[in-house]
Amino acid sequence: MHGPDTDDNDLAALRDAFPGYRFRRRFVRGVPCYLAEARSTEPRPPVASDAPLAAARDPAVLADMLAAAAGRPVRLRAAAVAASYRDRQLTLKQCAAMFGVSRTTIMKFLAAEGVAVRRPGRDLDERAVAAAYRDERLSLHQCAVRFGISERRVAAVLDRQGVPRRPVGRPPRPAGRP
Repeated sequence: MHGPDTDDNDLAALRDAFPGYRFRRRFVRGVPCYLAEARSTEPRPPVASDAPLAAARDPAVLADMLAAAAGRPVRLRAAAVAASYRDRQLTLKQCAAMFGVSRTTIMKFLAAEGVAVRRPGRDLDERAVAAAYRDERLSLHQCAVRFGISERRVAAVLDRQGVPRRPVGRPPRPAGRP
């Protein structure tokens, strides 16, 4: 639990580790966060919107973000993975690439933090998928791209909706054309 003394200690540790930044504790969209603002090397202070900012709910996550930006090695922490996935809305694949681990490792970290994995197309309108395939004559691939799901999932939706699948390959040529 964070209290005034803990916050002061956390901010002091951040200031020691990253002297090029100013640190504050602020509410961002109603959520208490640690905020880092790059110090300006110019004689006059920059406009607030021009200064690079970083914010995180946890000081350790903020420290990892700043270390990664500075090119320092970062210890993989479950909280940093969860923050990237949950707060920044990164995908499993994007998190795996960012942290240099497999998707399975990311899933384990998310489970340890109690973060539910988002399922692409959770709120999928299956009737719209079926209509696009049947009425607009889109391919499985085109439907998958349009709705942000896999071709396999499109096929499963078509089966559930009772839409017959077209043969694979090129569509038949109209009669009378060479």
